[in-house]
This record gives sequence, structure tokens and C-alpha cells, in this order.
Amino acid sequence: MYRLLLPISLFLLATPFAAAQPSQPPPAEPPPAYTPTSLVAEPGLPRTQSGHPDFQGVIWATNFFPVFESNPMLKTLVVSEAEGKSFVETMVGGIMKNPVFNIDPEGHIIIGGTDGLPLVRGERRSRLIVLPADGKVPLTPEARKIVSASSDEMDDYEQRPSGERCLVLSGSSPSHATISYNRVQFIQTPDHIVIHGENGDEARIIPFAERHAPTGPTSWYGDSIARWDGDTLVVETIRQPQGEAVRGLFQKFLVNADAKVIERFTRLAKDELLYQFTVEDPKAYTTPWLAEYSYHASTTGMFPSPCHEHNYSLPNILLGKRMADLRGVKRD
Repeated sequence: MYRLLLPISLFLLATPFAAAQPSQPPPAEPPPAYTPTSLVAEPGLPRTQSGHPDFQGVIWATNFFPVFESNPMLKTLVVSEAEGKSFVETMVGGIMKNPVFNIDPEGHIIIGGTDGLPLVRGERRSRLIVLPADGKVPLTPEARKIVSASSDEMDDYEQRPSGERCLVLSGSSPSHATISYNRVQFIQTPDHIVIHGENGDEARIIPFAERHAPTGPTSWYGDSIARWDGDTLVVETIRQPQGEAVRGLFQKFLVNADAKVIERFTRLAKDELLYQFTVEDPKAYTTPWLAEYSYHASTTGMFPSPCHEHNYSLPNILLGKRMADLRGVKRD
């Protein structure tokens, strides 16, 4: 993918003048470049009565291996099928060595039963982040300290993340980047767009508006407004709950209350919906960053999400903390 212009360097190395000069470090490899994903859709896609693309009537699903930032094992954004398969098999094998997944049969399904790396316009992607081009979250030093902090000190149930409490599950809050398996469906009206997520059976009801309301209550998903940019649905969200600032599964990022998350939904084909999101927050990042992946049409419907009925995690986490407290008590 990258090329170094070497003819002049080779000529100098072949001359006595060059041989007499002190050795110079090799020229730096040019930074990787990101070519924006084409938003040109296949012809004949359905439209609503108002003329906008119709996202309805399809269950849009993801089922990819959770890879967020760039990984040293994969040098480029787009990789071959063989490279992607080998990478996922290696990562799954390493993860499954963790006793947590060995004792949890659902862990094998969630981590091992994916469709591989994300697929965007027929390309296997090595990560979700595409800008900056190095595929890394551009956290400031202060923000990096926040996301690196342990949650072990959260010993009260109200301090635990909303997902552990079955309030807002992964894949529902803007941005949809905290889970590799998700299903959504859309309801479109002239005045609102509804994004209904399978995880938690949650619905974001978003009005079409030119600006955010300056005051008023916000939801668990923040204050969102929608607009159309050509055939792309754009959703801007501010005022997200500060208690949900730290996001991510294996790799963490930050969405502060005063951050702006810009989501873009573009229907590329009958069975593909491109999802892009940008996070803007000068307090947390040195530059805005962009991530993207595609939803694909599912062959099945939405499934119930009985989070509370199966939520063994929260009481066990709190019980473990209480036991740790007891072990720390000094005895006579």
C-alpha cells in the first residue's frame, strides 16, 4: 500500500560522496491515508413518500469480531479474507484462554461465533476507527487517565455502568460502538426518526430539528436531533449522561456530557446500511475522530432482551466487593 521513492537514495549510496557522509536514518514511512467510503448507493432503493431513503422493513444487524482501534497484527485498514480469518482465529484463541470465558458458555458464542471482521462495501476492515488514519483514539493525556482508571472502586449499585444495571445496554447509546453484535430497526415519519434496538428493547425517538433545545430534560441517550444531508440521515447528540462517559469493551474511549456525537446512516444497498460516527470534544481528544462499519440485513427478526431476568452480574459484582471488604477488615 505504501511506496518509498528510492532512486535518488540509491544513486547517492553508489557515489563516493555518499559513502563519506555519516549514516542517515531511513526516510520515515508516509502516514497511512484514508480514502472516504463511497456513499453512492445502488439504484432502485426504496424511498418514503417524502422522497428520502427508506430504512424501514429491514432488521439491520451486526455480528463482527469486536475490533475498535488498529492492531499491530494488521498493518492496513482493508485486509484480505485470509488475513482477517487468521487474525480472528488467533484473537479468539487467546481470549478463550481466559477462565471467565471458559466457564461461560455464552462467552464462546459472543466472542467466537461472529462473522469475522467488519465488512464494508465488500471490504474486510481491520478496525472501526478510520480517522485519524493510524486508527487510534486521539485521547489527551488527561482523558487517557480517566479511561484507564479501574472500576473496582465502584462498590455501590448506582455507581455501576448502566449496562450492568440493565438500564441502557451496549449498542444503544450514541455512538453504537460498544458491542459487536446488535440489531436495530427504524420507524420514519415526517417529524421523527425512531431507532429501535434489540439490546434492552430500547427506542431512541429523535425529532427532525435545526437546533437543540437549550434546556429541558435529557434521556439516557442524550439530546438528539436529526436532519437529512442528501440521502444520508444525520443525527447529532449532545448532553449525554456524565455517568456513562467511559465507553468501550476491550478498548476504551470517552464521551463527556459536553461532547458532540454525529452519527450518519446511509443505505448503500438493499442489504447494507453504512453507519459512521464522529466524536467532537476538545477536552478529551486532540482532534475529532471518525469510526464506521456496516449493518447488514438480517434473515431473522428482533429477539427479546431479558436483561433483568438473567442479570447475575450485578449482584455477583457487589457480593465480590463485600467479600473483599471483609477480607480487608482487621481482626483481633
